[in-house]
Amino acid sequence: MTGRQYVAIQPKPNPGGNEQDSDPQPSRSRRGRAVLVACDPCRRVKTKCDGDRPSCRRCRSRGQECTYELPQDTLSRSSARKEIANQLQRENLELRQLFHDLSKRPESEAYTIFQRLRTANDPIALAHSIRQAELLLPPAASESPTLQEIEVDALRRSPVKITARPWTTVAGDGIVSELISSWFKWDDAFLYPFIDRDCFIQDIRVGDSTSAKYCSPFLVNAICALRSYFSETIDTVRRVTNQDIREQFLAEAKKQYDHKLPTLPTIQGLWIMFAISYMKGEDRNGSLYRFASYGMLKRSKISEVFSSLTETGPEDASKKRAVSKTIWGLFCLESLTATNFRTTDVLEPPKVPCLFPEFHNENPAIVDLFGQQFTAASAQPPVVVGAVNTFCRVAVLMSEVLTLGQRHKDNEDTGLGDQAILKRRGEILVEVNTIGDSLPPALRYEDNFTPETCFLRIVMNSVVYAILRPLHPGVILDENDGATVKTLILRHCALDINLMERYFATWATGEFSTMAFVGPLNSGTVLLPLLPDERAQHMLPRLCRLMRTIAARMPIAEYVMKGWQAALWARKLEIPGPAQPYFQNLGGARQEELRDVPTNLVVTHVPNVEGMEEDWDDGELGFLLQKWRAMTIS
Repeated sequence: MTGRQYVAIQPKPNPGGNEQDSDPQPSRSRRGRAVLVACDPCRRVKTKCDGDRPSCRRCRSRGQECTYELPQDTLSRSSARKEIANQLQRENLELRQLFHDLSKRPESEAYTIFQRLRTANDPIALAHSIRQAELLLPPAASESPTLQEIEVDALRRSPVKITARPWTTVAGDGIVSELISSWFKWDDAFLYPFIDRDCFIQDIRVGDSTSAKYCSPFLVNAICALRSYFSETIDTVRRVTNQDIREQFLAEAKKQYDHKLPTLPTIQGLWIMFAISYMKGEDRNGSLYRFASYGMLKRSKISEVFSSLTETGPEDASKKRAVSKTIWGLFCLESLTATNFRTTDVLEPPKVPCLFPEFHNENPAIVDLFGQQFTAASAQPPVVVGAVNTFCRVAVLMSEVLTLGQRHKDNEDTGLGDQAILKRRGEILVEVNTIGDSLPPALRYEDNFTPETCFLRIVMNSVVYAILRPLHPGVILDENDGATVKTLILRHCALDINLMERYFATWATGEFSTMAFVGPLNSGTVLLPLLPDERAQHMLPRLCRLMRTIAARMPIAEYVMKGWQAALWARKLEIPGPAQPYFQNLGGARQEELRDVPTNLVVTHVPNVEGMEEDWDDGELGFLLQKWRAMTIS
């Protein structure tokens, strides 16, 4: 039987004649190969894909882009399926989170998300951006259970409960409520009394930032930034989130600042911004805020506004009270600030009536944050009515002292110069003592120890220091008992130290007033030049202990300690043994920052002594810190 002849089957000829560029017909083995992952275009139209990379046959023939969702090194079909499942699960979680944001967040924020969703090409990308970039809420308001607990606990403790929006987006209701409460408990009650509490709280609770007259996002963020330095809650938030929420409040305040329209909240907020820079040791740069506040105060013609108001309606009465408090509050602050910077007052004594409440026997002597009778259930600390009104009277005397005797440096006036100036200094000293002697028991620290009675005495002592500072320590002030300038300075320093030690023992909390820094600062300024006097040596360790306590919250206090150390080194004086521990570890993390700390604060007087290389008499902190750094390096 003859075998059948078979003709070999040849490939179909290529019309183009270029066999190299043609795609060969798939062999039986290739048709049978399992494709782990199809390309994206083939998957979309649900057609077979050969899985070739970088481009499959179908995409090559159509001249279209060929993309693969999974990388080429995917090991198996099961791993490919697992990766796809994980990707779908991630997308599902992002979409669920997006739904949660729309359903659970405040209406204003949910509406913002919805608006962005309508314009977004990819809802997954939008959900991811909200989570990762945190475009709508800061870390303090995230979904972390720890932060939720912090917010809830802060709100529970806060006597003033407010809604954070629309005033700030930096933190939630609990943290903002706590910081605003802290402001009115510790700072507004005496040192920064220029905000009318009732008007401010009424505006902030209405929640309309466009119509508010006594509150603004700028002012709220400035207050929160300042009080954040004294908040244990903020310390916890910083540990949890690893972010400095203090700087976030400060950045938001700068963002909200409007320099065009002079309003009460803007005038007040500018001074708080200066206070923050002062507290951080940056007052030279921050002085721009201080003078901008005064410039805006002048442009607003606020005294004329006050005079135009009547008392026929409650709205006018509230505005008159708020305007008066702003004018007088800033004047008191300026008098105290100018004393520490050795300058004359920028502001003159106000011409408008002082409407801070006076003390009356028929009214409660001690009240709570809201002006009600203070009880055991009230939030600490107690407030004494009439203390700020007395502060205003003392500030007028302080302002006059600053205009007297500017020709003399500290400790140089022997009392033989201008007798008229010397006489007036003596008269002001008598007036300060008269004010102190005439105070009712409720305003005396001896009978009623509160933050206000403590600080009132410290303010009165500040006037005494301003009077005595230019005089030589040996000048005799009282011929009868032989009291000298040195004797009187030491007496008032001892009183300031006693008061502040009692203050921190009574309210042992990091949430103290920035006024706590003033007493130790003024005492140290006049005490150090009296060293090595034995009485001064005994007081210095206690004074340094107070400063280190304050330095835990106010960076400027640590800088002052370094300035004091440099001043003592310059005079070749040994730091008294009990005081030495408080001067240890002053470098810390801030040592590199001392190359140019911009501060004009005067923290002491350095008498010229034999062997000193140059004149250190300035006593400015910035200069002393440069010397401190040079001495610690050498």
